[in-house]
Amino acid sequence: MSKLLTRDFLLVSAGNFFLFLSFYALMPLLPFFLKEEYGTSGSVVGLILGSYMIACIAIRPIAGYLLDAFSRRPTYLLAYSLFAVIFCGYNMATLLSLFVAFRIMHGASFGMATVCGSTLVSQITPRERLGEGLGVYGLANTLSMCLGPMIAIWCYGRFSFSIIFIALFLIALAGVCMASLVRIPPRRTQAARRLTREAFILSDGWWMSLTQLLAYVPYGASMAYVAVYAQELGLASYGGLYFTLIAIGLGIARPISGKQADHGHMLSLNAAGITLCILTFALLGAIRFVEKPPVMLFLLIGGMQGITYGILHPTFNTLFVKLAPEERRGAANSMCQTSNDCGNGLGMLIGSGIATYWGGYHVVFLLGSLLATASLFIFLTHTVPLCKRRFAQTDC
Repeated sequence: MSKLLTRDFLLVSAGNFFLFLSFYALMPLLPFFLKEEYGTSGSVVGLILGSYMIACIAIRPIAGYLLDAFSRRPTYLLAYSLFAVIFCGYNMATLLSLFVAFRIMHGASFGMATVCGSTLVSQITPRERLGEGLGVYGLANTLSMCLGPMIAIWCYGRFSFSIIFIALFLIALAGVCMASLVRIPPRRTQAARRLTREAFILSDGWWMSLTQLLAYVPYGASMAYVAVYAQELGLASYGGLYFTLIAIGLGIARPISGKQADHGHMLSLNAAGITLCILTFALLGAIRFVEKPPVMLFLLIGGMQGITYGILHPTFNTLFVKLAPEERRGAANSMCQTSNDCGNGLGMLIGSGIATYWGGYHVVFLLGSLLATASLFIFLTHTVPLCKRRFAQTDC
């Protein structure tokens, strides 16, 4: 069997870790920075932070095209370097409008860098170990999700924002240095540079994209609102532990599910992950009706949520990459990450409104379970037949 943990695989994974570490460390600090430096209100803070995600999503199809039509390594280094430099730009943002401009550029560079990184790792990883490789690569995201906010909260109040932004620039710069050492094997074919719709999207990927989007709506809602929901349940002190168990579940499930996907269980794993998603959010919503919600059940749901998305992320990513020819892997990774982000963003966007007008956050999670049920239906009726037509039996 081909070796997975090669020098280049470890370097691109390390680069991914530093990228996400600086990203997750910045996220909890920005609301404090905007209020203290510019005196912005809560609604304005939300709009400014949302501009980052809009730019991130908008750039991804373009990133996929550039990766397929041009040389991938320079595209990655350019996007990653821009992402790092913009941390210094925040120190020069004397006006709120200038900060917003930097924030939009930061979102665009992050969106491009993440598509580039996953495309490069899919090119470096042996095809027969693609699922395992994507699962191991994703562990960097999980680890940085744990460490980033923790480091940021520790730094807040101890250091000025200027020093913190410079420190985050140095962390991202370390990632650029790692990425610059990665050697990319030559491609046998390269996509045409024509600006057609097919250059930006996979025509066969629409149903799979919708399947993923629906499954990720409740994930986005839970990441944004489960701490508030824990307070409603009288379990506020366990909100942090809930997120810890999500991270543990992700860390355990990602490499295992990726490896099993390579052994011909790709579709069954994906179906199992979506089924677990239905059960997880049904339980999370239903626990509201228990007179005294048990702590252990609440925490168990957190672990289940981590395992659910630890299964879904590498299997969805593997499906998208295998659906595309080698020269279209940029478009495949772009489409996968765009549907992921749209699902997350939609969950965050509608969660608060649904909870306000429909009687609480438990309604949000019960609705999320219904959306996951719709995701499973689409997966079984559209995605599975497509994959069985396109892949060898041993691949799915």
